[in-house]
Amino acid sequence: MLFLALLLVIGTGIWGWHNRRNIRLAINQMGVAHLTRQDFSKTEEKVKNSTDYRVPDAKEDKLLSNIPSAKQYNSKTGQWEPVMAWDSWPVTTPDGTVANYHGYRLTMALTAVGNRSNDIGSKIGLYAQKISDKNTDASSWIYLGNVFSSFGEGKASSKDDCLNQAIGEWSGTTTQMNKSDNTLRMFYTNRYGTNKPGQALTTAKIEIDPKVGDDWKSGLVINHSKASDHKTVFAGDGKYYQTVDQIQFKGDSADSYALRDPHFVADGGKYYLAFEGNTGTETGYQGKNNFSNAKYFGSSSFFKKDVNRLNKKGNETEYNRTYLANATLGKLELNSDFTVKKIMKPMLTANASSDEMERPNLFEYKGKWYLFTCFWGNKMVTNNNYYLGKTYMFGYVSDNGINGTYKPLNGNGLVMQSSFKMNDPRYPYAWLVVKPSKIVNNRFVITSFEGNRTFSPSFMVEINGHSTKMVTNEVLDQGALETTGKTYSATAQPAE
Repeated sequence: MLFLALLLVIGTGIWGWHNRRNIRLAINQMGVAHLTRQDFSKTEEKVKNSTDYRVPDAKEDKLLSNIPSAKQYNSKTGQWEPVMAWDSWPVTTPDGTVANYHGYRLTMALTAVGNRSNDIGSKIGLYAQKISDKNTDASSWIYLGNVFSSFGEGKASSKDDCLNQAIGEWSGTTTQMNKSDNTLRMFYTNRYGTNKPGQALTTAKIEIDPKVGDDWKSGLVINHSKASDHKTVFAGDGKYYQTVDQIQFKGDSADSYALRDPHFVADGGKYYLAFEGNTGTETGYQGKNNFSNAKYFGSSSFFKKDVNRLNKKGNETEYNRTYLANATLGKLELNSDFTVKKIMKPMLTANASSDEMERPNLFEYKGKWYLFTCFWGNKMVTNNNYYLGKTYMFGYVSDNGINGTYKPLNGNGLVMQSSFKMNDPRYPYAWLVVKPSKIVNNRFVITSFEGNRTFSPSFMVEINGHSTKMVTNEVLDQGALETTGKTYSATAQPAE
């Protein structure tokens, strides 16, 4: 009897612990949106049936131009070598609108001299365009050089382990916090460490001065001596967001770990940082959990059918990828000194669907908050070869504030698909929806890179409540940040 009573106590305790944990997980996932397997499976049909979701294609050779001023001097060869650019983002005001920096539009981009061989060692470069100039083509962008002359320039602390191991600068966001001074607040991804693929959300204060005295019309120069407050903001907590030490392997598959692409925005005096990551143990972790939640699949019927298929022999690789898939778009609330005030639950997860969703951006328009992300089709867990080699942008909208529940735009989240292959010189990716300084006809700008080397012609998308529509009959100049500039005729890409 004593033994049975002891078993009952132990069993009750274990059941209670599991019950409390499940309740805690359920609470933490309330209001979290999901990019589901069923949602993604609908994209092929939507793209084939409508040009509203396709990327425009312009045929003019002038829109393939490298930025003429983007060159660095190589003291070893005595030659000026071209600087290649890929992921880019404009300098904005705190609410995400394109900034007017003393008469200039500013764009930052990931760069490398010669070619983009890999992302290790990449540097963030700065480009400026005079707002007063009528010319807005590639030649109007003036390359100002590397934002930081060395990794960790202006470091706040010598004990910042992540920054001390920095080996690459990846994408982020930059904000003009005060229109009257010469400084910018920058957030970016620090790629650090040689043994583990560490990524950390990082911030710094930088200064951009007039080239001559106080004359802003003379051009701009980066004042490297004034870089300051360079510090790590967040490297994961393990509970809400996966850390590099939690990377797993399953069969022939490995975690696509991410903690990058910080996007700063202010709302009502509060500071937030959206970012790409992976879910932690308290927010719907990877593993067997991915096969027990119908919300990850989209519906009960689709869930049962797909799980049964994944468990059948011959589907081991897809099963393993599903097991590890837990991409998320997360959010932090920041203090006034840009340290973490609160680790917030994810806005969107892709458990069982994808292990990677890139470059989140977040802004308010007409009382609604919009969230966008881009990714490769082959990052989605699917056995449909249609998606291989294609790239996508998905979007979500909250009707009840920045911290509300985000629902998929256009029914399933699809905003656009591109069928360009990576070896095509017009290949665009790393899309970012930009809020122009003046919004006309509900149109927003979509920037990207072209062929891993230069700014792509900018696209336009119309946002109307819970729906979007790509403008496919025209494109803007390369790197354009406003919808009111020069346009070029285009046609919608084919669905295939």
